[in-house]
Amino acid sequence: MCFHPVWSAILADRADRAFVDGACDDSAVARAAAIAAKDRGNARQAIDLLGVGGEVAKKRGDDRADDSHIVEAQELVQRGRLRNRIRDQTQHAQLLLETLAYLEEREQTPARSKTIKTRHETVADSHAVDPLTTLKSIQNHLSDLHMLGFLRRADRNRGESGGRYYEYSLDLDPEIVLDISGEIEAERDP
Repeated sequence: MCFHPVWSAILADRADRAFVDGACDDSAVARAAAIAAKDRGNARQAIDLLGVGGEVAKKRGDDRADDSHIVEAQELVQRGRLRNRIRDQTQHAQLLLETLAYLEEREQTPARSKTIKTRHETVADSHAVDPLTTLKSIQNHLSDLHMLGFLRRADRNRGESGGRYYEYSLDLDPEIVLDISGEIEAERDP
């Protein structure tokens, strides 16, 4: 997708107005435009990236925002979107994501729903929440999380002796999921 030339002019104009002279490098404007073009082709997104990139530069104590600040800004923006997507899930869906993150960190994925249910009970107890009690309810939540793009699901068929079943693994960085889970828990329990 190509970034529209008018958007480039808008972005350069906004950078000129938002930053004091010389505080925004041309590489920052170019990187923000390129990221927005690759992602959605949205001028608003590029402007937001420039703004967050300026905040990153300020936090670092740098005099100029450059393309490295925009790359970091992109990571912060993506993490914020993921945080919101996880926060929008039910409490049990959030606990299942946390469960899979723990299993992922221990290299115990892909995992069957029975294994996930056992670990989910421990995670729910650690949050003083009643765990989901049936395997079917766990499977329904896992299916929903898979459809929403949080999980990968592999269909397994072991024939007559082993049957057909699914194995699940997290389709996100487990460290980020655990960090976000901790943030959400802290908000619930100040």
